[in-house]
Amino acid sequence: MRSTLAFLALLLIANLWAAPPPSLEGWELVFEDQFTGNSLDLSKWNPTYNWGKTHNHRAFCVPENVLVEDGKLRIKGEAKRHPDAPPTASNGGETYSLDYTSGAIDTRNKFEVKYGYIEGRFKAPKHQGTWPAFWTLQDGWPPEIDILEIPHNRKEHHYYLHFTQPDWYDKHGQAWDHEASFGGVHSGPDKSAGFYNYGVDWYEGNLDFYFDDKRIASYHRPREVGQLNKQYLLVNLAIGGWAGNTIEVTANNPAYYEAEWVRVWQPKKTLPDIVRLQSVANDKCMLGQDKKIVMGDCLDKAAEVNLEALSGSIYRINFGEKVLEIPNESKDAGANTGLWDWNGKDHQRMELRIQKDFESTVVRIKMQHSGHYLRLAGDSAVIQDWDDAWSWNQNWKIIKDLAELENEDPVYMAK
Repeated sequence: MRSTLAFLALLLIANLWAAPPPSLEGWELVFEDQFTGNSLDLSKWNPTYNWGKTHNHRAFCVPENVLVEDGKLRIKGEAKRHPDAPPTASNGGETYSLDYTSGAIDTRNKFEVKYGYIEGRFKAPKHQGTWPAFWTLQDGWPPEIDILEIPHNRKEHHYYLHFTQPDWYDKHGQAWDHEASFGGVHSGPDKSAGFYNYGVDWYEGNLDFYFDDKRIASYHRPREVGQLNKQYLLVNLAIGGWAGNTIEVTANNPAYYEAEWVRVWQPKKTLPDIVRLQSVANDKCMLGQDKKIVMGDCLDKAAEVNLEALSGSIYRINFGEKVLEIPNESKDAGANTGLWDWNGKDHQRMELRIQKDFESTVVRIKMQHSGHYLRLAGDSAVIQDWDDAWSWNQNWKIIKDLAELENEDPVYMAK
């Protein structure tokens, strides 16, 4: 029952524009730092950039400028040259005079993650010329997810994915000199006036960006997002660089970039690797045969299905090496289902919606490209059709154990 309830909770997530972050009930907290104590937790973070103390800006980043106090992370930016800093540093063909001292932390080799909801609560410094950021990297660049960057106007923050141009990547792999990006700029309140939440929901082929627990952008870009491997987290306060050379940080006016917490969530695994999808209307199961979906005996090997969670209530339905889809991306009511190789498009992605009047894991399956639902047609075909909440042939029971097939109790529980 507990695993069933967790699964049902996971399926209740709304899929609306300006939606809140994924409902975290039924998700697992896989990383958290609330910055308690009086020093950085070195079991979770490296106390500066893992590659060194310089990057693409004018600050030399050192551990002593990474403070933990009063339940907050505080990265201090100062207008002074650190005694260990070289005169200049180069990055990406640019040379920077290291006239400032600041801080950076990252989780490389301590925590790295593929897929999930990555979030943090931050307050930007008010000083022009500072460039606070919350982002992710992997070994080799690009790619890079920028969850939060504020280089200029404190009422605007930038969010981006940097990647290698797909045609080049497909032939040669990562290449910094073939970098491209997509993303945007969100306008809102002054980010230096208080703490705000910034997040990204990363799932296969997709990035959904959030500000203050509301979705502000959604991208379905499988070729670009697919370049991301396990990512580590970074939090840093840059000075100069993209933020420009009008810098308000002075000897008597240091800047502080603050964080109350950083968290990463992932959906809990609540289903076995193999399940079956049984029609409530006739007790037969979907079978994957050749390039088609037909109905047949639930004990048939072809009835074995893997439900792969993409995000929240969005899944792909795998029959062996093939994926359930609507061929040719048809949006027509009555279009047949089929099987094909995974390409990440919405005609292969579906939302599983629980049905509250049923006693077990009974769902309706909504195609993401058309908004139609899968239903049993006749006795053996599965098609997509208009929403009909009262139709039994649009309801599918997720069979998690073959013993369930011996249960003669009805699945419908009228209220």
